Amino acid sequence: MLHAQSAPDPPEEKPVFRPGNPMEMQPRLFELVEVTATGSHFYSQTFIVNASNLTVGGNIRIPGDDISQAVKRLYNTGLFSDVKIYKREVGRDGIILDIEVTEQPRLERYTIEGVRRSQRRDLEKKIPLSRGFAVTESAKAQSEKTILRYFENRGYRGTTVETVASETDTLRNRISLTFNVDRGERIQIRTIEFEGNESFSDRRLRKNIGDIKRDRWWRVFSRQTYSTEEFAEGKEELLAFYRENGFLDARITEDSVFVYSRRRDKQSIGVYLNIDEGPQYRVRNIEWEGNTVYTGEQLSAALDMATGDVFNERKFEENLRQNRHENDVTSMYHNIGYLFFNVQPEFERVEGDSLDITLFMIEDDIATVRMVEFMGNTKTHDDVVRRTLRNLPGSRYNRSAIIRSIRELAQLGYFNPEAIQPDLDVDYEDKEVDIIYYLDESMSTDNFEFSGGYGGRQFGLILAARVNFNNFSARNIFNGSAWRPLPSGDGQRLSMGVQLTGRGYQHFSFGFQEPWFMGRPNSFGINLSYSLFSGGRGTFFGSSTTRQEMFSGSIAYGRRLNWPDDYFRHVTRLRYQYFDVTGFERLLGGQASIISISQELQRNSTDNPISPNVGSRFSISGEAAPNLPGFSQYFKLGMDYQYHIPVVGKLVATYGMEFGYMSWFSKSNRSQFQRFYLGGTPLQQQQVFTRENIDMRGYPGGFEGSISPYRDGEEIGGTVYNKYMAELRYPLVSTEQVQLIPYAFLEAGNAFLGYKEFDPFNVKRAAGFGARIFMPILGLIDLSYGYRFDGLETPGVNANEWQFLFNIGAPF
Repeated sequence: MLHAQSAPDPPEEKPVFRPGNPMEMQPRLFELVEVTATGSHFYSQTFIVNASNLTVGGNIRIPGDDISQAVKRLYNTGLFSDVKIYKREVGRDGIILDIEVTEQPRLERYTIEGVRRSQRRDLEKKIPLSRGFAVTESAKAQSEKTILRYFENRGYRGTTVETVASETDTLRNRISLTFNVDRGERIQIRTIEFEGNESFSDRRLRKNIGDIKRDRWWRVFSRQTYSTEEFAEGKEELLAFYRENGFLDARITEDSVFVYSRRRDKQSIGVYLNIDEGPQYRVRNIEWEGNTVYTGEQLSAALDMATGDVFNERKFEENLRQNRHENDVTSMYHNIGYLFFNVQPEFERVEGDSLDITLFMIEDDIATVRMVEFMGNTKTHDDVVRRTLRNLPGSRYNRSAIIRSIRELAQLGYFNPEAIQPDLDVDYEDKEVDIIYYLDESMSTDNFEFSGGYGGRQFGLILAARVNFNNFSARNIFNGSAWRPLPSGDGQRLSMGVQLTGRGYQHFSFGFQEPWFMGRPNSFGINLSYSLFSGGRGTFFGSSTTRQEMFSGSIAYGRRLNWPDDYFRHVTRLRYQYFDVTGFERLLGGQASIISISQELQRNSTDNPISPNVGSRFSISGEAAPNLPGFSQYFKLGMDYQYHIPVVGKLVATYGMEFGYMSWFSKSNRSQFQRFYLGGTPLQQQQVFTRENIDMRGYPGGFEGSISPYRDGEEIGGTVYNKYMAELRYPLVSTEQVQLIPYAFLEAGNAFLGYKEFDPFNVKRAAGFGARIFMPILGLIDLSYGYRFDGLETPGVNANEWQFLFNIGAPF
């Protein structure tokens, strides 16, 4: 309550409205002539006055609620620790007020004690505090709730947080906060019990209840703790499992979580769920209403449900809305321009356990692409991005073309695949759509590879260096302003490498590829390499016992095909090789010059060159070195196939096989070079350049470590080989700086002297695990640790041993 009039205050103090006895005062109405604000360093006078809602020119009643409400509004902002309103002057024209505020202290820093380093990093991303911002009670309370919620969601109970504030700079009104956290005890799930489940066993239901798992001794690396969020998600997944098996009315009628008495000093809980399954529905009739473009039979075939089938809700939604094969009903319409197509299903339960499905469709008009834009390509030139996109202005809208454009942009390797986002700006009135692709080119596409390894007794220490420019621009070589640090942006690939060993091996290589030759989707490439090995087996560099030298040069021209589809490419390659060997004349014949031409048909529909999630890669090839005067002759046939399929979440399975066959046109001038040897990775194999080396984990490769036929104790290489592989991988870390992809693998293969000896089931086997690490500056590094089940004739490569291998580059 404020006095309308007051006696003069002492000169050293401001006149303050002080509450009096409202029974002794009569309210008076004043016109508010002016309002000023003092005491704030960060907020303007206008902001404070507006926040108080005191309006100059308006009327204010004293005593009354106007002043107290103004104080309350300023307190409610959370920005001020103290608010006072003074009467500066009262006259005939009205009253002048002065608002004096004391700001909340500002945050200098905050720390979190009592937690692990990884937990601290997670919490720092979640806590709503920033340096320099006001520390309000609300912000502190919200931070404490964030910490409590974080640990509750990770199965901790009894977590407490104590917040301690300390002044760090009184002049600037800065404080620091310390959150002292006691995480409490992590509760493990001892039992998961079900009641009412007649169609599925408890064990089956436990497998389909999400991340809620019982504590078992074999679950060493998985979480078995209770989380309220996971419990809610697990119940939803359980009901989704029922609906996938026809139980549309399934519901959880009762659930509870109870605490067991302490067991071995660890608190544990039990989970109880009572389930009402309801009937299992089967499809009786499917009817389509409003369809004119496709017949009901065509639409039902896409839906892939027939009379008598158990109704699967997940399958129904995927085949109606969108599945990974893009053959669902909605894609059928979207891929021919019907962007505004809509379908609404209606279910009628009849005769207890039968289901009649009616789908009401609005096909609407065809949408036209008005404009295609992209942004975020900071280095890659616009024409390189534009030629990759499959949507063209003026064409019909096509969802499949958008998905394909995303895949092609990811395959370039210039943009972060997870950040490629298309956006549709739809004009419903004119039936047009603008398509905008958002790109992220923050990750570098160029890399410098430096590696070291061990090439076995023959080569010893291996050192290799390679520079890869994956987005080069040859046309700007003579443009000084384009060197930043190298001319880039045209999508060309330039690589240069060198490899040396401590025992007499040298290798130099150069490669250039233009993916769009003469402005068309045809590739043109040149590759040159020189390899030299000088020294004896088991001796150091300088021995003249053996010498191997090779020069190789090739040009390649590839065309993108439109049939059977435009994932196919045809590549023609012309290659010249010169071999000169000393010390291996008995096996290889000394010197040889080879001119060969090869034809390869490829199909690649993978979505990511580093770690594909979906798609396949297939190639079939033939190479012929004709029997020309002065040249050695042979011919080869090859086949390679890989298929990638998502298993669950980000877990991906890959399986594949390879086959190769080599023979000659006649008995004269036969080349003994380029026979098949299996084992190792290119890092170990490259020094053995007289062979065609096939990668295989679990076996060392190189001299005296390859899978090969033997003659008189010597590896002589095969003319036929086959190889099988399977891999299971999961992208554990995926950031702009690094990608970490651990995997487990199985591989088997063999090389045979001839076709008569070929046996597809007589293979050398290996299994193991590994990881691929991709860093933009270094490229892709592949580390594997394989256990071989079968040994070789070579001493030291025995069965039931582990083999570590190191490689640079993608296997896909």
